[in-house]
Amino acid sequence: MTGTAVVLVLIAAICHASWNLLVRKSPFPELTNWFMAFSGAAIAFPFAVYFFLSESPSGTGWIFIFGTIVLHIGYFFTLGRAYKHGDLSVVYPIARGSGLALIPVIGILVLGEVVSIQAGIGILAIFGGVLVVGASSGEGLRIWLRPRTLLADRGVAFAIVTGILIASYSNWDKRGVEYVEPLLYMFMVQIGGSLGILPLLRRTYSASDFSTEFKTRWKIGISGGLLQFASYGLVLTSFRLAPVSYVGPLRELAIVFGVILAAFVLKESVGKNRIIGAAAIGTGALIVALSP
Repeated sequence: MTGTAVVLVLIAAICHASWNLLVRKSPFPELTNWFMAFSGAAIAFPFAVYFFLSESPSGTGWIFIFGTIVLHIGYFFTLGRAYKHGDLSVVYPIARGSGLALIPVIGILVLGEVVSIQAGIGILAIFGGVLVVGASSGEGLRIWLRPRTLLADRGVAFAIVTGILIASYSNWDKRGVEYVEPLLYMFMVQIGGSLGILPLLRRTYSASDFSTEFKTRWKIGISGGLLQFASYGLVLTSFRLAPVSYVGPLRELAIVFGVILAAFVLKESVGKNRIIGAAAIGTGALIVALSP
């Protein structure tokens, strides 16, 4: 990876861990996550208008835009549900870690990318870290021998689905930004995802709940929108500079930042397994980023 790509992705990781902290800290994670996505779209709107007029997407570009909107509707929904039922120090590593372990697999099988032996070792370290974090219950690693028991934890179950969606949209978007300018693409992700998930949220939350979210947590919503916009906007730009098989894993250093924030800001009980798992994921991400 180029030095520029590494710096962009590291900044993106810090931004990503920060907005996830704000979502988990909220009494209504699903609403806060939605508000942030909508705010991110509003922030990106001026850039989107400029690039739409100067570099309007082709027919192929619109196909990628539609596809990523569908994937992000699922992502916003499952992530909000995961934080509704689980701790940041569990949900965040599993969702991001499982996603990044799958990103290179899809990149190789679908995009035809080549991963070095060193990068392969890093990916295995990431996968091992996800297994350890997911086994942070009293049963330890034995819980993976009983998938039904593991998935009975709704926070873990939604986190795993979120990881699958992360891997899917990361590889999809790697191709998408070849046809659509990244900031315009980011706007479409935010506005499409936030509007698309609205009918799902309205089944659980009333109009007064949305009104309360606007009135009482508007600063958090806007701050989170800025962080979301910066985070994925930088990643999309990095996709033009480096393979998704490397950008995706390096971005997941955010997992280490997330566990640290969970321990010191949210005061979550971060046990040995979560610390070891997060460290393995972070180490694996660095190995992949430094791979040839």
